[in-house]
Amino acid sequence: MKFLKSLLAAILGSFIALGLLFLLAIGMIGALMPAEETVSVAPSSVLKIDLGSTIGEQTVSDPLDLSSIVPYAGSTSSIGILDAVRAIDYAATDPAIKFIYLTNCGYSSGLAYMEELRGALERFRTSGKPVIAYGDNFSFGGYYIASVADKIYADEFASNNILGVATSIIFLKDILDRFGVKMQLIRHGKYKSAGEQFIASDISEANREQNQAMVDALWQAAAGSICESREISLTDLDRMVNNLELNTAYDMLDAGLVDELCTVNGMEENLRTLAGAEKLKDVKMISLDKYIKARIKTNFKAKDKIAIIYADGQINPNGSDGITEDKFQPIIRDIRADSSIKAVVLRVNSPGGSVQPAEIIRTELELLQQEKPLIVSYGTMAASGGYWISAGADKIYSNSTTLTGSIGVFSMIPSLEKTFKDIAHVNPVTVRSHRHADMGSMTRSLDREETAAFQEQVEMIYDHFINIVAEGRGLTPERVDEIAQGRVWCGSEALGIDLVNEIGGLKDALDYAAVSAGLEDYRIEAYPKVKNSLDKLMEGLNSAETAIGAFSDPEQLMQSLFESVKAEKGIYARVPYIYCFE
Repeated sequence: MKFLKSLLAAILGSFIALGLLFLLAIGMIGALMPAEETVSVAPSSVLKIDLGSTIGEQTVSDPLDLSSIVPYAGSTSSIGILDAVRAIDYAATDPAIKFIYLTNCGYSSGLAYMEELRGALERFRTSGKPVIAYGDNFSFGGYYIASVADKIYADEFASNNILGVATSIIFLKDILDRFGVKMQLIRHGKYKSAGEQFIASDISEANREQNQAMVDALWQAAAGSICESREISLTDLDRMVNNLELNTAYDMLDAGLVDELCTVNGMEENLRTLAGAEKLKDVKMISLDKYIKARIKTNFKAKDKIAIIYADGQINPNGSDGITEDKFQPIIRDIRADSSIKAVVLRVNSPGGSVQPAEIIRTELELLQQEKPLIVSYGTMAASGGYWISAGADKIYSNSTTLTGSIGVFSMIPSLEKTFKDIAHVNPVTVRSHRHADMGSMTRSLDREETAAFQEQVEMIYDHFINIVAEGRGLTPERVDEIAQGRVWCGSEALGIDLVNEIGGLKDALDYAAVSAGLEDYRIEAYPKVKNSLDKLMEGLNSAETAIGAFSDPEQLMQSLFESVKAEKGIYARVPYIYCFE
């Protein structure tokens, strides 16, 4: 026992020493961090938008971003989509900006972000100022953005990845069988495929049907815009993609997808000519992030406010990351009580998650809506629980490429009975006061009565979900049931079945919120507070302190482990996959 106490003391001392080193490092970093940069925009500047920059929900200016000095370190800074769109709209009427230059077309963010960015670039062009794009390589998403340009240049050795849209689902039943793990899935919804990969070796026909419809609709939305901009037919583009006719930059030139081939040096000369400069060094270039700092300012003189609540991530029980009751309920209540906030935009970028916190958040939003306009904007995904919390809003804006719907419910409980017996060769023995006291304990499979009990809960929650949508969207429960069943729709389809009101981005929702509240002059308050690496580091130190306490108290440690396992159980409204577009 003395040995264990000595060991724990040594571990505790090590943690404290590491903590002090961390604090010392933070102090050194703070001393080295540059002062806040003042950015000005020179006359006749070119606004450079690097598509390799990270576009996200909110702008993160990270003082600990080491990507510029550490090789292969990923950037922890990002440009918020609203800031990006507002900056491009501002540039359209800014006499200091001559044109926009798009680079790094081989990269792309989420397709819904690119759709909002592309819409802003289209508006910029209507001002009479040109958009120019150069690609040394092209991803599908990068070309989708570039295709809006007045002129597209490409390196003569540029590679092309305009290959279509695809998704992959890895089915795990066979390997789980080898380890004796049985996943018990209880669900409602013909298309509710979350969990299917754990109980099947291949895709079901219903799941294949919805996935095929989804990739086709997403391709149609993006490719349709490309074809309109480049004045080619979708039939021709489909043929070229199917037959791999766009292998080289010369193929893209012949197909009318790019306008001119040139080297990097040639592109620099083109920029000099377009900017009207005598020498390349005289071309005044400003990056999007610096332009945002220079031009997109908070109007602190405005007394009235519009709040934007960023519901970004999975909906989880308390104590987790993502969207939780303990994080969002106080925010919503504070906004409701704040008389200076005249309207609210709920920005949803979520695949869903746990039902209980979703319902608590939805109820708080319902109370908020009784006092202030509540407008919703959907990002890359607003499905299942993400749709649950937002269905009752005054108006819902969705991007064409947003994944939404997935109105369905499931519960999944693993059984390790066979693992214990046939693989681990251990025999867990349970002593019960009642027949079902250990239901869902994972040491045994559910019996028929228990499965029926879970199914009853799932059916009750599904009916509640249906009624939430019916009331919020002005539909009958029968109609909602027809378009629900766990099926995922893209935004352009959701518009046709009344799941959303209008195709548009976050700025469109913000503009409508201002109109709803009768505001001409206002400032934006964003919630929750965005965190950078320094914030996360401090949270990590606090977590380490908690962990040290757990190590010194074995009973507390076991309780924490038990709670984390218990938190994984429950009933979920969540979409099973996320599409990527490269």
